[in-house]
Amino acid sequence: MVGRLIAAGGATLAVVGLFAATLYVSSGSRNVNVAPATSSGLARDLGRPQSTTLWPAWTVTMANTAHHALVVDVEARRVEQARQIAEQIVEPVRSRGYQEILIYIRKAGDPEALMRRVQWTPKTGYVESAYGAAR
Repeated sequence: MVGRLIAAGGATLAVVGLFAATLYVSSGSRNVNVAPATSSGLARDLGRPQSTTLWPAWTVTMANTAHHALVVDVEARRVEQARQIAEQIVEPVRSRGYQEILIYIRKAGDPEALMRRVQWTPKTGYVESAYGAAR
């Protein structure tokens, strides 16, 4: 009888010890990513140059690449700065051999507003176009 009590007490101590160890390990600091959710690592990398501010002027929401082309979707507070935004996106990646980079810039929070597209190619440089109705 006494042996069973000692065994039960030992098992209880082991369970309590494991529980305490779990709490200790889980209470450590964690690296939490608070960046906006994006569709890919490429989109995060393209948005990184200006993402150190609390309210960035623009955010890359999607980026895809195929067949020597790169397509980037951007939400911006000031769509009229499309050319400057495109330059910040293109310059770090232009040496990667893309034959065309298309950047679509939409007004943040208003996807139906005027949209701008900036096309970059090694031959023509930057060409900006506007789409949609201005409000």
